[in-house]
Amino acid sequence: MKNLFHTTLTLASALLLATSASAMEYVKLKNGTPIKGQALSYDEATQVLNFKLEDGSTRGFKLDELDKRSVYLVNHSRVPKNDAAKQIRIGNLARDTELFAHALRHYGFAEQADPSRKAEIDAERAKLRQLAAAWGMQKARDAIAKKNIPEAEKWLLKLVDKVPDEPQAKEAAVMLDQYYAKTRGEREAKAQAKASDQLKKDLEPGKKHYQDMVKKTQDGLTSKTTGSKSLSAWEAALVSGDRALKEIAKLEKKYPDPATSEMLGGYRVIVTDQLVELHLHIASTLTTRSSYNKALGEVNKALALDPDNENALATRARIEQAASEGGWIW
Repeated sequence: MKNLFHTTLTLASALLLATSASAMEYVKLKNGTPIKGQALSYDEATQVLNFKLEDGSTRGFKLDELDKRSVYLVNHSRVPKNDAAKQIRIGNLARDTELFAHALRHYGFAEQADPSRKAEIDAERAKLRQLAAAWGMQKARDAIAKKNIPEAEKWLLKLVDKVPDEPQAKEAAVMLDQYYAKTRGEREAKAQAKASDQLKKDLEPGKKHYQDMVKKTQDGLTSKTTGSKSLSAWEAALVSGDRALKEIAKLEKKYPDPATSEMLGGYRVIVTDQLVELHLHIASTLTTRSSYNKALGEVNKALALDPDNENALATRARIEQAASEGGWIW
């Protein structure tokens, strides 16, 4: 990856690095230390980025000293959106530094600038999907090695949602079979651990609807053919979720005491979280089909359930960006 990064930068440096800059910029060293100033030039032979510091002095930073994302960030603003060749090159640089969403946007700009290069751009997009899938799977495996199942599940879901046609997505679906229902069952059991025997009995109808919702969600995620089959499973899951909430509402009226209300409130949160997740899965699939308005509609339904949900807010922003710039990968 390092050599590929150096090669990409070498090919692009003459086009991407201006000899002066009017605005202050930041780069970061590998240890995270931020450096503020202006990028002046890049010496290909020595692989040194010459940088003018805030105090007016000039310092050269070897590429190996810098956080590689910083090099991309220094350069990307200098690339005209209407220059397809430069957009492809900076897209490749972003891709090879694991800034996958940035890369996809640059490929979108390139295609807008020169539609005749679509075949070339699609080939770069294919490489992007392959790299993103391999990177996401490694993240999932690292999390599993650390026994951080929620973190692993996050990456497995991203693989299934964002790169469904890559081999890693199929592998992720198999892995989700091991974790998905189990983690949600554990959360549900914890939520009703303090419930009385009578309340547990009264909760059974809602519990069945919740478990049905989880199963249908998982069916959609692990389907061998993503798309319409997944959407059908998730829409059916939404129906089960709504039924679960109605059962909880009945019990909230039946048990108005504070302790039971608190317990039922916790159970409601679990069901609501699953409904929010469902809407976001649907939104993701619709986005990959370029159905941006429908995707935003699903996100708005998620936000109606949980107005402060960070995932939903971030998803809305990404969809809006995808609509204007052409596609997304996490």
